Amino acid sequence: MKVVMNASPIILLNKINRLDLLNRLFDSVLIPEAVVQEINAVIALDEPTILSKISYECIKVTNRAAVISMLGRLHLGEVEVMVGALEQGVKTVVLDDFLARNKAKQLGLYVTGTLGIIIKAKNSNLITDIAFEIEALKTAGIYISDDIIHQILKD
Repeated sequence: MKVVMNASPIILLNKINRLDLLNRLFDSVLIPEAVVQEINAVIALDEPTILSKISYECIKVTNRAAVISMLGRLHLGEVEVMVGALEQGVKTVVLDDFLARNKAKQLGLYVTGTLGIIIKAKNSNLITDIAFEIEALKTAGIYISDDIIHQILKD
């Protein structure tokens, strides 16, 4: 399966040392240019780039009119993820932001996020302790409601 990724899931997975899951779970990881720039802007100059830890293809989003029309409440990277997925014929996007997720669904895209990747990894037997991974994500800065955590652990 191919996915188009936004910055926050990549950054969060890097913070918990789980970037390896991307290439283990997905056949192809596509990252728009705006997302690459965003990720590279958050790292320290002496730190190896986060993106050097995964295999990915950088995609250039060509429909600038569509990108510009969706900017406002959505960030450039999020918009390029959605428009890029549509241009590439990719059905799945990885986004964490609520508004971006809703817009992607309106566009007919299947949406998952950082937590969805962790759940998929657990279901694929790539991780054993999902509670540990969820706690690590929370420590890294993601908000996950107690109700969602309870439901995941129950399942």
